[in-house]
This record gives sequence, C-alpha cells and structure tokens, in this order.
Amino acid sequence: MNNENIQQYQLPFKYTNGMFYEFVLVCRDDRFFLTDKGKTYEQLDKIFELEEPDVIKNLVAILKRFNVNKIDNEFLIEIVDWNEDTNIEENAVLSEAIYRLFACVSFMENMSIFYV
Repeated sequence: MNNENIQQYQLPFKYTNGMFYEFVLVCRDDRFFLTDKGKTYEQLDKIFELEEPDVIKNLVAILKRFNVNKIDNEFLIEIVDWNEDTNIEENAVLSEAIYRLFACVSFMENMSIFYV
C-alpha cells in the first residue's frame, strides 16, 4: 500500500447548511494519516490573509494545541497504531484522530468572527 486513499469520513460543517468537513484516511510510504487534503487551508485562505504574522501565529498555536501537523497546505494526523479497522465506532485511535482534526479545523474556521 503506497499513496492510496483508504476511507473518507464526513462531519457536518454547520448544522443547517448541509455542508461537510471531509477527512480522508490515506496510506503514504507505508504510514497512515488522517488528512483534510488541504481543503481547510483553501477555505481559510478565503477568510484570512494567511501570510500575515498574527494569523500564522494563531494557526500554528491551534495546530499545536490539537497536535495536528501541517505539510504544505494539508492538515494531518499520523495514525501510529493502525489496526486496519476503518470503522470509527470500533477503532478508538482513528475515532480520536477524526474528532481531534474536526475540533482543530472547526476552531480555525470559527476564528473568522475575530477577523470580520
């Protein structure tokens, strides 16, 4: 398994608009990651001036708080103890990663209230 999408997960973006956060479980170089595939950064770029030092500082602090990594424009979490179970109700490690990434990106998106 090398550089392949394994499973996609969707969580509601907002309760009323029918949009979803989309995360993908991927295998890259025999390591497993949960990733947003750069979609969060793309959305944030529409809201913030991402090159501004204060915005960068805030995003880095949020990533650190939720223990999420950033590679290029992609936010991701490595799934170290991968047991090949893609069911989030059965796989506690995967479930925790999904909800941690969800909390991180939704917090970032909600930062927009301070920039309006």
